[in-house]
Amino acid sequence: MSENTLNPTTAPGLERTTAQSRHAGIWLRHNAGQLGALGLFIVLFLVFNLLHPRGFQPLVFQTAANEGAALAFVAMAQTVPVLTGGLDLSVGAILALTNCLASNVVNGSPVQVALGVLLVLATGAACGALNGLIVVYGRLQPIIATLATGAAFTGVAYLLRPVPGGEIDADLGDIMTGTILGVPVVLLLLLAASGIWLAFKRSMFGRGCYAAGSSENAAYMSGLNVERAKIAAYALSGFFASIGGLFLAFQTLSGDAHISGDYTLRSIAAVVIGGTSLLGGTGGAIGSIFGAYALRTITGVLFFTGVSPLTQPLYEGLVLLAAISIGAARFLQIKNRLDLISTQDVTREQVGARQFVKGIDNPVLVSCIAVVAIILIGSIYLPDFASVKYLVQQLRIASFLGIVATGAMVVILLGQIDLSIPWAMTAAAMVSTAVVGLGEAWAPFAIPAGLMVGVVVGLFNGIGVGYVRLPSMILTLATNAVLLGLAVVYTGGFAPQTKASGLMRWLGRDSSVLGVPNVLWVWLLLGVGVAVVLRRSAVGRAIFATGNREVASYLSGIRTSRVICLAFVFSGVCSALGGILLAGRLDQSYQGMGNDYLLPAIAAVVLGGTHILGGRGTYLGTAVGVLVISLISSVLAVMQIPEASRQIIYGAVIIAMLLLHGRGAAPGR
Repeated sequence: MSENTLNPTTAPGLERTTAQSRHAGIWLRHNAGQLGALGLFIVLFLVFNLLHPRGFQPLVFQTAANEGAALAFVAMAQTVPVLTGGLDLSVGAILALTNCLASNVVNGSPVQVALGVLLVLATGAACGALNGLIVVYGRLQPIIATLATGAAFTGVAYLLRPVPGGEIDADLGDIMTGTILGVPVVLLLLLAASGIWLAFKRSMFGRGCYAAGSSENAAYMSGLNVERAKIAAYALSGFFASIGGLFLAFQTLSGDAHISGDYTLRSIAAVVIGGTSLLGGTGGAIGSIFGAYALRTITGVLFFTGVSPLTQPLYEGLVLLAAISIGAARFLQIKNRLDLISTQDVTREQVGARQFVKGIDNPVLVSCIAVVAIILIGSIYLPDFASVKYLVQQLRIASFLGIVATGAMVVILLGQIDLSIPWAMTAAAMVSTAVVGLGEAWAPFAIPAGLMVGVVVGLFNGIGVGYVRLPSMILTLATNAVLLGLAVVYTGGFAPQTKASGLMRWLGRDSSVLGVPNVLWVWLLLGVGVAVVLRRSAVGRAIFATGNREVASYLSGIRTSRVICLAFVFSGVCSALGGILLAGRLDQSYQGMGNDYLLPAIAAVVLGGTHILGGRGTYLGTAVGVLVISLISSVLAVMQIPEASRQIIYGAVIIAMLLLHGRGAAPGR
């Protein structure tokens, strides 16, 4: 006799209990990341209050809520593109732009204030939608597209607010940073933003975002409108970032264009801590809120434990490294080497365009024409622009960028990217000048010591990307933050009082052979060597093969991980060499001396026709791209165009050239 017959009244109840338990288990698994972020925040906040002299008081709670709010909104903004399988490096720039815009328009009469708030929010959404349109219809990699648009948005922010300042309606600022019935208003804003997120998540657009992050081609084949979903995701991202910029304006009652980079970096860490997978398709914006507040609380805990504020950038970089290591757990759990590679392999659309001039790639030809056009335009504003003396001087300036771009190109040929260039340059320069400061006997070791910094940085990046399979854009961004933190700790926040060695000055300043700058000879020798290796050696063939299709290269016997690792080491050495020679030219090193080289280096590589997804490009194209970027900068300087406008032009140039020859395949093709 069956059990159901013996217990006819209890069997249905048991079935319901079993079903409920099963559903609860599924819910817990799906929300484990967000629950973990909540638990981490609670623990950290308890520790913070125990350490705080006025802990567990309403004012402490209100202050903590306000101080973490801007990052929470930006983390929400970052979450939405990540869910689609992308990454938005412009969220910090959108926050800065809307923050500066608010300092100009959110004041006056109540009607003017209301219209100003709407304008700020609409601007953020429009910036996000622009990102979405470029990524979707331009078929560009989000990491590069948003890096370029981020530069343009930052330029606009500087145009709006060259120095921190402005005016925000103080009464509204007091309301937004105050409390209602003891509850901080910002928590009500976050609750409202969470409601917007949940409505989006349950809509067709939200389902399309999750589906695109899981498998874009499968989502496309199932009939989902992936393109509209992505555009909506980026627009929502910009909207959330604008709320962050607006609230930051309410806090400070001013605007500041310098804040973009810090928020972009920390937003990525907050997203991963909040349980959203960097692979896309898993997670949510609410977990990112807890991740953001956990990060903010870590800073407070460090402060009250006596850790110097100067070390904060270092700890932020280390936290991001830890976060992406957690986010890469899915990779590390894969046992099959081929599956591990294929999760990152990208289909590339091969473009067989007819060459306008036989033997010369079209991008190289276009860049050469651009060089001639720029020289002619420059001659209009400065008659000596086309003189040999002036052009040699421009080649001297271009050589530093050319050396850095050489390393960047080799990494991009693999379909990767190195965002640690700025502080790899700075760290190498600081180490070289510090060695010189030890005494004259140490001067011969200055350049080798600086180059060793590049080797160590490149090796760290290479192992992380090639063997551990961490995303290159995230890992190198975190490496850049760690190097920044180390430099700040070393210098105490001040410029190092050291000088370059005689050899560094000779290479960076002098012209000893045929009147040609020595640094130009260094670039020429490096460029010729790289061109020969890429086209005439087994290493070069392995680089192109890995960039075209890593799985096929691995199956053919190429040790793709080793190739990737060596490429990053070479990039690190090139960055270090560029920083060392720049220090020789300036006879000093200083914080941030490499910041102006990242975007131009990537722009030069892309302008020269190197495919951003890897596998295609020539060193000649990169060299000509360097000349284009350098001459554009020179012409803009002659025309007395401010630096903010140059940032906008750089971003526009990268986007334009990517649209010409850096596009990927559309979904389903």
